[in-house]
Amino acid sequence: APPNMRVMWEATAINGDKDYIVYEDERYSYAEIHAQVRKLAQYLVSQGIGRHSRVALSMRNYPEWVVGYWATVSIGAAAVGMNAWWTPSEMEYALNDSQPTVIVADDERLERLSHIAGLKPIHVIAVRSDRDLPANAVRWADVMSGADPGSLPVVEFDTDDDATIFYTSGTTGFPKGAQLTHRGSIANIYNIVVMTTAVAMSEQKAIAAGDIPAPTGPAPVALPPSFMAPTPLFHVTACNCILHPATVMGAKLVLMYKWEPGRALELIERERVTTLSGVPTMSRELLLHPDWETRDTSSLQGMGGG
Repeated sequence: APPNMRVMWEATAINGDKDYIVYEDERYSYAEIHAQVRKLAQYLVSQGIGRHSRVALSMRNYPEWVVGYWATVSIGAAAVGMNAWWTPSEMEYALNDSQPTVIVADDERLERLSHIAGLKPIHVIAVRSDRDLPANAVRWADVMSGADPGSLPVVEFDTDDDATIFYTSGTTGFPKGAQLTHRGSIANIYNIVVMTTAVAMSEQKAIAAGDIPAPTGPAPVALPPSFMAPTPLFHVTACNCILHPATVMGAKLVLMYKWEPGRALELIERERVTTLSGVPTMSRELLLHPDWETRDTSSLQGMGGG
């Protein structure tokens, strides 16, 4: 297996101009996101971020979340997934607990940060925001305005270093920051590959044995893999189980501003989404939506959830 997530990310540069991130009506290729990751990684290193540092990502499922994630894990720092629904007091708890040096936040989260008194100094990178910023802040556009360095900064780190810190819900107490290593994240990708392959082989064997009926009708058309991530990237479902395998496969990842089944069906049809994985309620809402009968969902090969 590759030693860390940086190696896995760099290998995807071969996908070049293929679509990588589709966010609503925005579209970014692998090459464009790789360039943004290199710029952000260089900027973070210039701010003293490196091995054992922590960078908080606090926003909706914007493309900037994906860029922030790959830039962070590629320089040996841990990406802290901030729950986008947290109130100011909950954000304050997690920031004091994980102690990131930098937070990459959108306008809604910046508004909540402004209500936290006595927060330890933290460098802010503002995403999709026109608000007046404090002295220790910079806009995303300014970070991206520099020249592409052409390569990621050279940083040495270990396969058992933290890659991410994702918080539990805190149902019976304060949320716990669950630490995921590079080794664990890579093992999960391989587990998904093995699980998917085993299911397909079992189905083929059962059809051959006559245990289940063979599919009828025309053979499905082979389509490029296209994943929809309807759940938040600050959780393992969307990050480790959708973003990771989609990226490694060179697939397209379709993101939404917020979950809305009618809009999801529109994007599934437009982007020829092959895989959707969220929570079971989402699949149910799609199947019961009045547009299900009129939208072309023939590209869907699987609707998973847990």
